Amino acid sequence: MVSGLPRPSPAPRTRRVAFEVPRATSPNAPGESEEPAWVQSWKENDPDVDKPKPAKTNPVAEYAQLWTGLGLLYAADFATKKAFVSAGIVFPSSLICMFAIAVLLTVVGEKAASPVRSFFAPALDWIAKWLPLFYVPALVTLPLALQGLAADDLSKMVVILLVGMVASLVFTAQVTMVIRNAVNTPTLPVAKGKPASPFTGLHYLGWGAVVLGSAAGIATGSTANLALPFMLGVTVVGYILGNAVPRSFQGILHPVLSTALAGNMGCAMYGALSGVGYEMAQKMYLAKGTMQMGSGDLLMSFLGSVILSMGFRIYDQRETMKRHAPEILGATFASSAFSFLSCALLAKGLALQTALSRALLPKCVTVALALPIATQLDAPLSLAAAGVLLNCLLCANFGLTILNAMGVKDTIARGLAMAGVGGGFGTAAIVSREPEALPFCALAYSMVGIFSTVLVTVPAVRALLLGIVG
Repeated sequence: MVSGLPRPSPAPRTRRVAFEVPRATSPNAPGESEEPAWVQSWKENDPDVDKPKPAKTNPVAEYAQLWTGLGLLYAADFATKKAFVSAGIVFPSSLICMFAIAVLLTVVGEKAASPVRSFFAPALDWIAKWLPLFYVPALVTLPLALQGLAADDLSKMVVILLVGMVASLVFTAQVTMVIRNAVNTPTLPVAKGKPASPFTGLHYLGWGAVVLGSAAGIATGSTANLALPFMLGVTVVGYILGNAVPRSFQGILHPVLSTALAGNMGCAMYGALSGVGYEMAQKMYLAKGTMQMGSGDLLMSFLGSVILSMGFRIYDQRETMKRHAPEILGATFASSAFSFLSCALLAKGLALQTALSRALLPKCVTVALALPIATQLDAPLSLAAAGVLLNCLLCANFGLTILNAMGVKDTIARGLAMAGVGGGFGTAAIVSREPEALPFCALAYSMVGIFSTVLVTVPAVRALLLGIVG
């Protein structure tokens, strides 16, 4: 350094990132630094560079929050259901809780509601991830429910489900378009939802261990308390494997079908290992209070919590509901009424047995609410649940093709039709291709269940339906 010249101040220190190349001083801009083009390009295209890393999470705290939130929903459903039974109220208690949640969150305001919604978020995500599992016991025990039914009656039921699905889908889409053209409210862009976390190796190992451990105990003669964990484990493994099937093949082997097949396999395996036989194993799978709780009883006990979770979903979509209230409320109410009447008239036209006709009436309603509706109609619960699932599977597989053939391109009409007729399965089918339809699907899924339940509680409507089917 030449004596007498001032010492240059050191260049400001910068944070180094992985693979950073030492900076060179530009001869044309003293004091500024320049990086090679490939480094600049890498930083621009890598979203994780120069961004703060998320804080480490505590798995124990996360699981505690999940199970606490889920436990509160489960307990609230159990307590209100018990109170309604004691009071002799036939209206579904879970629906009242759902209304209460949506209304309270709205009334207290976003500032107060936000921490409550955040606290229950893990529980709501857990319910959404495992949702089909809570419905599937009705399909697992379908062979038992169909015993004694003539082939003629079965063929009539299939015709009613198929024709009814197409008719309800077309009707809902057309009604929505009529209302859309009348109000002419433009749709707004929809943010993409967060996808569910995939199943991991721990899920396979954990539930596989439950199955193998239970099977070993059953093989040695310890069958008393192992029926539930064994058949539950086989059912859950079937669901996990079903979700691993590539989406392009799920139209052929839907995860619900693979789960139902696995559950049936579990019943057959338990019947063979324990010596009780397949039929008794099916009765043990879904005991309905006649014996010790089965794995199907345990799974379906979460259906009330599913309804409560809808209260949070309705609150989440409150702005969409406000903006498109005429389309959503008008189309879902009309769809609910049309589904009931068209099914009743089809059943009467085909001279289907009264009990079977009543079981198919709530075919477009989520299982969690279809069962209370079937109870009010004095219909077989297992057939009612199976009818819902089969209708939803038909809609999930063929609904979009039908809407495309009709030329229905409106997002709201497509979303309301698929979810209003196909429930959760119809929602999954359209959202996987058209995520912008999700808010309308979520509201249609809930509102059809609500309107259908309310309609059946009206004595005049119930008398009309029962008068048609006999």
